[in-house]
Amino acid sequence: MNRAKKGIPNSIIIFMLFAMLSTTGVLAQSFKYTYKGVEFKCKTKKGKTRIVAFNNECARVVIPSEVKDKKGIKHNVDCVDLYVEASRYKTHTIAIEPGVTEIAPYCFYQFVELSDIYIPNTIEHIGKKAFNKKHIPNFTMPSTINEADLIAGLAVYPQAGGTQQPIDPMVGIDLSAYSDQTNESENRISEQTVTFETAAITPGTSDIDTQIPMGRGERENTFCLIIANEKYSNQDTPDVKYALQDGVTFNNYCLRTLRLPKSNVRFVKNAKYLDIKRQIDWLKIVAEAYGKEANFLVYYAGHGMADEKGNCKLIPSDVSINDVNNGFSLKELYTELGELTTNNVLVLVDACFSGNDRDDIAATNEEHRGIVREVKNEVATGNVVVLTATSETETALSFEEQAHGLFSYYLMKKIRETGGDVTYGELYDYVKKNVMKKSVIAKSKKQTPSVTVSATIKENWRNMKF
Repeated sequence: MNRAKKGIPNSIIIFMLFAMLSTTGVLAQSFKYTYKGVEFKCKTKKGKTRIVAFNNECARVVIPSEVKDKKGIKHNVDCVDLYVEASRYKTHTIAIEPGVTEIAPYCFYQFVELSDIYIPNTIEHIGKKAFNKKHIPNFTMPSTINEADLIAGLAVYPQAGGTQQPIDPMVGIDLSAYSDQTNESENRISEQTVTFETAAITPGTSDIDTQIPMGRGERENTFCLIIANEKYSNQDTPDVKYALQDGVTFNNYCLRTLRLPKSNVRFVKNAKYLDIKRQIDWLKIVAEAYGKEANFLVYYAGHGMADEKGNCKLIPSDVSINDVNNGFSLKELYTELGELTTNNVLVLVDACFSGNDRDDIAATNEEHRGIVREVKNEVATGNVVVLTATSETETALSFEEQAHGLFSYYLMKKIRETGGDVTYGELYDYVKKNVMKKSVIAKSKKQTPSVTVSATIKENWRNMKF
């Protein structure tokens, strides 16, 4: 029957059908939405909203869990599907807001410069080959997601929610300056910030923070303690610039390049005196269980100080640098590590004992500045090798160009260049050579990394490896 003859024009019928389809969500609509300075392209179909693209020049991006269409109507983002409009993205840091439930197949396959991704525990499905095997980023995500499956390109179906709190994608990264700037403009140096031909960058954007290589084979018998003391509770003790970023990045190298299981790594931020004691006790327990099969890494970035007798102390976050006698004795640390029954222990100390901070400014008060100290070279025992940032009363400097401690930067740069396949001797030679050169050029100061080796392994320490 021809409905037009009944008095209902075909144009009205078509309009009514279109309206019905629109309200039921059958018809797709595309729109753009700007969030924190980044323009996203969104598509909604059958009541499901996907983000399918954004400016491929953006360096740091937060993917929103809610967007608005042209009419101002809010839509919850269900899926991130960035392979729909494939592009070679230059993005190196991505954080997905809690609420998004799906990452589509091949989603981040074209992200060849992606170094860090933050995935919330609301994700229910990650499609196959969501990440490119050749360009695997650092994952921060719930334990319900198996990293090995992601790397293998398998589809993953984690149980969303559970007892875990949703991962806050803002934790651990500095995304305070959202914009559509490129990596090049992000790292541009302004004349006002230049000091000794260097300029600070945003922590976490150094060349050693991105594209951290994935090593081969897990080191199941290697255990690591990382202590990064940047913030101190006493007002008379200045912060240690970039110490926390040093710890974060070294932790990433331990997990990715050196391939230590997560359970083998303890990372303590702003450790108090008792925190340090507890972690040393943990190393003792591990040593008792594993014996000669175990290798240990101990990394410290923070304040150090020598007392009036030249005894070196690490300064916990709850101790004033002007109260050095309450610090953690370096001699005690070496002794306790030397007594462990292990294969070998490598200690890495990015601290000095001159009383100066990383800007070479006296961190102690006027009462202490006039004290002339002869810093003692503490003796290592057992199977212990110690690499320290400085010699004698030099200052452990910061490296403004890379937003790291100078010693820590070249330490991790060598691990990156070698994929972790480096001997302790090669590592020390590289770090010493480059730190000595850069300290003179960038800071007009002398910094000479030193090595301390126990008599037990004096003949073969240079050939030891992680």
